[in-house]
Amino acid sequence: MRRKREVIEGQTFRKLGPGGGLWEVVAIRKDGLGTQHAQMRRADDPKTLKTISVATLLDPQYFEWVAEG
Repeated sequence: MRRKREVIEGQTFRKLGPGGGLWEVVAIRKDGLGTQHAQMRRADDPKTLKTISVATLLDPQYFEWVAEG
């Protein structure tokens, strides 16, 4: 059985594929149906924001977690 990872504010993820980059989680919110979404900002351009579902963020096809340190 796989454990679900928790996404929290301050974590950094690398978007895989063309135009990827590093993204930092700045907020976690739930929509009206209870689905969690992460608001993220691009590390090299903090004015660039995006909101994606936590399920997509945890999908290894799209993002990988970057360990601190």
